[in-house]
Amino acid sequence: MAEYDYVIVGAGAAGCVLANRLSTAGARVCVLESGGSDRLLAVKAPAAFPTLFQTPRDWNLLSEPEPGLHGRRWYLPRGRMIGGSSSMNAMFYVRGHRSDFDRWVEDYGASGWSYEDVLPLFKRSEHNEEIHDEFHGATGELNVTRKRWLSSYWQPFVAAAVAAGVPRIDDYNGAEMEGAALLQATMRNGRRHSAADAFLKPIRKRDNLTLQTDAHVRRILIENGRAMGVEHAGGRARAAREVILAAGAYGSPQLLMLSGVGPAEQLREHGLEVLVDSANVGQHLQEHPMAFVNWRVAGDTLDDADHPKHLLPWLLRGKGKLSSNIAEAVVHWRSDSSLRAPDFQFPQAAVYFWEHGFRKTGAPAFTIGASYLAPQSRGSVTLRSADPGDHPRILNKVLTSDDEVHAMLRGLEMVREIASQRPLRDLLGEELNPGAGIRTPQQLTDWLRATCEHEYHPSCTCRIGSPEEGVVDTELRVHGIEGLRVADASVQPRIVSANTQAVTLMIAERCSDLVLGQTAETAERPSSASSQEGREPPE
Repeated sequence: MAEYDYVIVGAGAAGCVLANRLSTAGARVCVLESGGSDRLLAVKAPAAFPTLFQTPRDWNLLSEPEPGLHGRRWYLPRGRMIGGSSSMNAMFYVRGHRSDFDRWVEDYGASGWSYEDVLPLFKRSEHNEEIHDEFHGATGELNVTRKRWLSSYWQPFVAAAVAAGVPRIDDYNGAEMEGAALLQATMRNGRRHSAADAFLKPIRKRDNLTLQTDAHVRRILIENGRAMGVEHAGGRARAAREVILAAGAYGSPQLLMLSGVGPAEQLREHGLEVLVDSANVGQHLQEHPMAFVNWRVAGDTLDDADHPKHLLPWLLRGKGKLSSNIAEAVVHWRSDSSLRAPDFQFPQAAVYFWEHGFRKTGAPAFTIGASYLAPQSRGSVTLRSADPGDHPRILNKVLTSDDEVHAMLRGLEMVREIASQRPLRDLLGEELNPGAGIRTPQQLTDWLRATCEHEYHPSCTCRIGSPEEGVVDTELRVHGIEGLRVADASVQPRIVSANTQAVTLMIAERCSDLVLGQTAETAERPSSASSQEGREPPE
């Protein structure tokens, strides 16, 4: 059995950051990834990300029948390759409102996770091409930019939002989140810049770093209350110091339960030995429900982005439609002025985006999404069986709360209000979805239950909290097991009012500091190209 200082489960966004930071400190690090290579044109070309859905690079999960959605099963894509979902997402770079993190401290006792605490961690990872101020990083590994192919629709969309009462802002990751702005994306030179591109690939040749693909982890090896390593498809890996789960909000709780850490009754049901009765493992699942409103248009859109004529400009110069990440401008909006943070995100796209991009219209179209950032629903991830190859049971319970339904109706009303304002309304033709005939609250509610999707943001299934309320402590250590941490979107006490890639990177930065015994202020700037050979791992 090979031995390392740290074994990291998952080469997604968090795993890539952890591999970089811990190996920089001289530790022997092993990263185990269930999937394979990310060397695909559909990964690199931003506009092609929907073509990765339901392929071997996708976990291709399905929810259980959702009671709030007429019993529909949600399709739940997640990246199964180097870079994880950062290699197949829409590349939004949105951190969340400052109050999100302050509430983690105030409402959940997550000391050390306030906005003041985490801002330096966001900045550490970031290299922002255009914005240089106290809110952004200029020397980090992850490239963030507003440069890519943009249609002629984003400016009318922003102008219409302003006409509807939304302020125009330059930077939603800066002093104020609420407003209409051009979207910031994790791209570089017209290509996706995933966590693997930023943090893992530049250090692949380090002698103290081992990356194993096609290494599906089956369970954590726990002896006498301590995580000693993991068992995976290719054998076993021993961790002299710690095992760190970075398998995401579905994978991390599943692995804990398969290893004997979880709700005792559920583990016994599947014949698993109960090592720690932890009732919160897999509970408190949160997701951002999202509805799409579409119109026919007559202008140039992304609906023909897959035409061969667009390939050469992108291959040669990173230009043209394939350099679009689909979404262009975005509105963050508070449906109630008394709220501390925006509770809606409205991204705009010059394309017909419907059913994860699978359905086409045959004609140019325009889309505005309405994503509810403050969901009340709480779902769960539970075991389907004791087989590590079986997908878990995932139940979101979205739209089972009247408040959530009413909020979504407010969001749809605001989308239509923006679309009714000039100059945007002069560009829009027939409303395709929901359609002009669907207007009353009951009609819209029925339409929502039949069509509502999500924004690909599963969170909170291993949340920070006391043993009675959570799964990990404020230092991300799993309650009841020594030498085991979780560092991914699952540890959020409450889902942030944003896309979850940026916060996942921040969580990994925080975890690396906790493991290495340093702070965001004292952490040495890593050198991605250095080998760090011969250094002793930290105590």
